Order: sequence, then C-alpha cells, then structure tokens
Amino acid sequence: MKSLPAFFIIVFACGLSACGGKPPGHGGHDDQGKGTEGATFAEGRGIALMEETKKAIGLETVEAEERKLTPIVSIEAQIYRAAGEPSRPQGEQTGSAYAAALLPPALAEKLKSGDTAELGAHGVEYPATVWRIDTASRDAVNNEEVILRIPDAQGTLQVGDFASGSVTQSGGAAPVVTVPRSAVLETATGKFAFVENGKHLLRTAVVTGAESVEYIEITDGLYAGDVVASKPVETLYLTELRATKGGGHCH
Repeated sequence: MKSLPAFFIIVFACGLSACGGKPPGHGGHDDQGKGTEGATFAEGRGIALMEETKKAIGLETVEAEERKLTPIVSIEAQIYRAAGEPSRPQGEQTGSAYAAALLPPALAEKLKSGDTAELGAHGVEYPATVWRIDTASRDAVNNEEVILRIPDAQGTLQVGDFASGSVTQSGGAAPVVTVPRSAVLETATGKFAFVENGKHLLRTAVVTGAESVEYIEITDGLYAGDVVASKPVETLYLTELRATKGGGHCH
C-alpha cells in the first residue's frame, strides 16, 4: 500500500488523540486501557487499532526472519589527521587522511583491518578502509574506536571534519534475524519495534546490528517469526504517546 503524505498522517494521529478522542469515563475504553477514537492502549499489551484505523494509516506488518545479509555498518567518523602531514614510522602515512569513529563492541568486533568503506564529506564520496580497531576505550565509554584510512591526494579533508558512511564487513553474507529498516523506530531513549501481541502492537526495545540497503539485523529483542509493524512506526509511536501522556494540543 502506498504510504500517505506525512501531513495527513500527523493530522490523522491528532484525530486519534485527545483532540478528538473520548475522555475516560465518558463512553471510552476504560476496561481495555486508555482510549482514543480509533485506538486503545493497554499497559503491557500495547496499542489496539480499529480496522478502519489500520487502513487509514496504511499499517503494514511483516515477519522477522533469518536471511543472509551482507552486513553494512553505518558509521560517522571525525578526521584527526590530514593527508599532508608527514608519515609516521609504522603509523599513519602521508597522502591519506585518518578518521576515528566510536562503535559499540558488538559492532566493532565484527569489523577487521582491510574492510572497505565509503565515507561522504563536503558532498564528496571517498573510498576508505578500516586501518585498525582500538579496544582501549571500551572500559571508559563502552565503545571501541575504529580508525579509517581515507586516500586524499588533493588534501581536501581537514582535521575536525566529519565524514559519514558505511563499512562493508568482509567474509560474505551470514544468516541473521532481520526486519525491514522501516520497522525500527529510533527515539531519544533507544530503538524499538512494534510487535504483534494478540490484537495489540507492543512497543519492544531492540538492539540492532549490521544493515543492508533494505534490512537491518536484530541482535536482541526479536525472534525469527515475530510479526512487527513495518510502517508507519512514527504514527504508532505518536498514538501511544498521546494515550499515555494524557493527550495535549494538536498543532
């Protein structure tokens, strides 16, 4: 199903909220949990949507499943050494810029020296490689430092510049539990998926791993066969917030 324009989704979510919903004790769904027009929320069970509501927001669900994924790890790095600096014995070499990125150990340990990467900065794409992985920072910030080498003969990358892109793990595809990238909701408090729980959709914390263009690995929180909402997860989250936070004004 074609997704609806973002403006309509926001307006519709507001219609599900306190702006159009029935307050508890006035014909709402108190027996099932906090209710809004077209949706109810029950602690521990999640959101229940009327069939008309599902159709209106374009709800789609899929099964989490094992598939062979050629893992691509998203990365954001900062240049700490420019290409014009002198070479160091057994260290960084002139002609390449070097950038550092911090990754959780679960991701960093899957990478190794020589893995290829693509990084973008200043509107330019740079091929790069993983130069080394430093585990010394794990105890301090629970991350590992991944150092990338970026050939830069023109000297366009400067110390302090940020470069974003991805690293492709070597070793080929491996079977892992995956869901479409659109099924993962990223918030300030973590990553979540809305998992089918009877007639409800329960927001469940997940830990993600490597990614491909279409899919993302789930390392914790889901099992193969779990049914999750693939879209629109932002609208589901907004609906839950309206129900649990007491509504508010729509803008």
